[in-house]
Amino acid sequence: MKVNLKKMTASAVCLAMTASFASCAMFDKDDDAVLEVAEDYAAAVAKIKVSDICELLVDGDDLEEDLTAYVDPSADTSNEDYDAICGAIEGTLSYEIDADSVESSKKDAKASVNVVYTIVDYQAVYDDVIADGGDLDAFVDALGSGDTKEIEQTINLVYEDNTWLVKDKNGKNLYDVYAFYDDAFDFEFAPSISPDLIEEIVWWGSNDGVYTDPYTIELDIIPTEEGQAIEWQFTYEYYLDGTLIFTSDECSDQGYYIESYYGEDYDSQAQVNDEGCLVAGQYRCVVYDLAGNVLADDTCTVQEDSSVSVVDVVPDGSDVVDNDTWDEGVYTYWYTYSPSASSASMETGEYGTDEDTIEFTCQVLDEDNLANYPVYYEVYYSADGDQYDAEMVHSGTITPSEYTNGYFYEFQYVQNGGLDAGTYWLIGASDSNGTVIYFTAEATVS
Repeated sequence: MKVNLKKMTASAVCLAMTASFASCAMFDKDDDAVLEVAEDYAAAVAKIKVSDICELLVDGDDLEEDLTAYVDPSADTSNEDYDAICGAIEGTLSYEIDADSVESSKKDAKASVNVVYTIVDYQAVYDDVIADGGDLDAFVDALGSGDTKEIEQTINLVYEDNTWLVKDKNGKNLYDVYAFYDDAFDFEFAPSISPDLIEEIVWWGSNDGVYTDPYTIELDIIPTEEGQAIEWQFTYEYYLDGTLIFTSDECSDQGYYIESYYGEDYDSQAQVNDEGCLVAGQYRCVVYDLAGNVLADDTCTVQEDSSVSVVDVVPDGSDVVDNDTWDEGVYTYWYTYSPSASSASMETGEYGTDEDTIEFTCQVLDEDNLANYPVYYEVYYSADGDQYDAEMVHSGTITPSEYTNGYFYEFQYVQNGGLDAGTYWLIGASDSNGTVIYFTAEATVS
């Protein structure tokens, strides 16, 4: 039998070449080494190990300084709240390498593998906490157990000097994972106010929570000594017989009384009777800090009394004359602190621009009923004397001051540096034991 040596030789050559190609392809792949580098890199990213990350990056030295500053901002741009938020988010960061996705070629000096980073969905957690009225502490606590989101990326590598390095131009993939360091600056929380800063709650000017024909009602928070030192930021609501009738803007107050007013001066839609007094009913006031926590919640009663009389201290807004009376309960006069004369009372409210204080003084004669009674007042000013274009420049609530010769209401307006020339009107209103105290007083500065 003849043997076709030519065909056998050709077959042998083909088999040898196939084996050679297979051997080259096998030696060209470097999947295990690529996976090892990718694993080290992703672990360093998840642990925020900047120096380790940069050692595995192409041109990592050029990125290290900027990346360090990004994940660890200076004290000028961060604070304890920011650090607490970022620390909580960092603790949720993890990764998983998809080993089946690896591709590598030493000949081409490149490789790739897919990775999935998992991190808490901090924006969704923030939205939920804010909706529930939570504060910073609630947010930080919720981050540890919140829903997560995935960030899918491809780690690209290059083969340099017999070493696989991760290629991430300008750190784009890194900054995508670390976006929370920027986002954390946007998380803001309204300051909450501790109930421990509240001494008591009072309805100012009421008789145990009962008002008779008031123009204004006022729920006051009386802070503790510590509470008097802080600025209170809050909002409040008023309800009439269970129906919401008023929601305030954001308010700011500090001192001995944190005041929540209601009346026509604060709500143009307030329901009043023919005398301008609030209609009778149950008025409830709820005060909230800006985090939504209830600081005060109390109810007062407004009642009408047909026997109430209105007394004009200054009839028709004319100049005050000594011994005009409030229902025979007080007498009134103007007081001057003029630098060119000794402090003294005067019959007309005429002041100079070298003075800085207008004072309408009312001495209490009926001390049993008025010695400690609050009166609300406002001061209006017009440069040309036209009361219709006057603007309110001051308001306040005062009780009489005690001196050796009796009790005195001192309705003042102070303008440091000298009073502006023009006309000033002082208007006050309150109620006491069934009598509405009301006055208008006009002063001129020239």
